[in-house]
Amino acid sequence: MSQGAQAPIETITLRGGAGTLAGWEAGPPPGVPHHGTVVLVPGFTGSKEDFEFMLPLLAEAGYRAVAYDQRGQYQSEGPDDISGYAMSDFVADLHGVIDQISPDAPVHLVGHSFGGYVSRIAVIETPARFRSFTLLASGPSSVEDINFPPPQLVAQMIETAGQEAIFQQMSAAMTAAGQTIDPARMEFLHNRILETKKANILGILKAMEVPPLADPDALRDAGVPLLVAYGDTNDLWDPSVHEKFAARLQARTAVYRGSGHVPNEDVPAEVSADLVNFWEELA
Repeated sequence: MSQGAQAPIETITLRGGAGTLAGWEAGPPPGVPHHGTVVLVPGFTGSKEDFEFMLPLLAEAGYRAVAYDQRGQYQSEGPDDISGYAMSDFVADLHGVIDQISPDAPVHLVGHSFGGYVSRIAVIETPARFRSFTLLASGPSSVEDINFPPPQLVAQMIETAGQEAIFQQMSAAMTAAGQTIDPARMEFLHNRILETKKANILGILKAMEVPPLADPDALRDAGVPLLVAYGDTNDLWDPSVHEKFAARLQARTAVYRGSGHVPNEDVPAEVSADLVNFWEELA
């Protein structure tokens, strides 16, 4: 990976099925050969900012890197009714994003947590559109072998107390895990959850009530090269769960020692280097 000046991140606006989607893009600096396009999809309560430290690194390595807020997340538009947040809606938006930024060439896809669930379906539906797919801290199921409260209970809490309740729960979890968060970062996380539509949160929780629609065997048989990347400390899934999932998918693995559910933020240089190495081996 390059150690020079970071490639700048530019703000872009994409079309979604329920309004505009806010995005970030970083491209290879002048003189750096272009190796392809990467799309990074954030998870539950996340946003494009989850990849802030990775985008310039991927760009310096020769990739056009694009991340976006899913519908109703942070700065993206979205419906006010939960019915507009079915899994099929998120998947359709992802297909649309890819069509807009790389209509003529397949992309490398990275899905973090819930973003991995959305991405799994897209890969199975149109495998020819993807050069590779990386599941980043995105385990096999949201209802089994996961360290997360039952989605129905979380939804009831949100219905009663709103987005503030889930922020307080997240803050308590970070404190319990011994994480020290910069006050400015904590303020951003607080504002982001408050600006994310309540219907988005409830819609994702509803989607999480059932096992992922994308069968692991169907994902494996789609023929797209796969990487399962995860932290080994305080992730939502135990490392053994990720390991078994990767074996079933016949996927490569990358493990981040001492990292939790957001290796993209904890160790962005390591994650970016592993992605680039994975992609280069496919070239």
